[in-house]
Amino acid sequence: MYNYSDFFVALQKYANENKLIDLYYDSAKKGATFPYGVISDPVGSKLRYGTLVYFDINIWSKDPETGLTLEKKLENLINKLDGLIFKEQNAVIHFETQKDVDDPEFELIKKKITFSVRIF
Repeated sequence: MYNYSDFFVALQKYANENKLIDLYYDSAKKGATFPYGVISDPVGSKLRYGTLVYFDINIWSKDPETGLTLEKKLENLINKLDGLIFKEQNAVIHFETQKDVDDPEFELIKKKITFSVRIF
């Protein structure tokens, strides 16, 4: 398994400092304020030069942060992260896909945004 921890720490810091969305790795803290994102499922591949990692950000929300307000927040998140260069981590991030996720176990709204990052 590859070590991506420096990149994910920098990503969380960037999202939180720029007030894009509260972002956590693997699970949110207790009492987290909606909406928030959770980074999950990183899958890395070693390349000739560097590593390519795909990962999801699961967005959790509930009323009143739904509908157009949530979509604008997600659009801003995608626009700010797509093509962003993390110089200290020698990484560049790209948006891949966005989709709704139905989960009858939860009464929350969940969206899944997939990104890729190339770490040199």
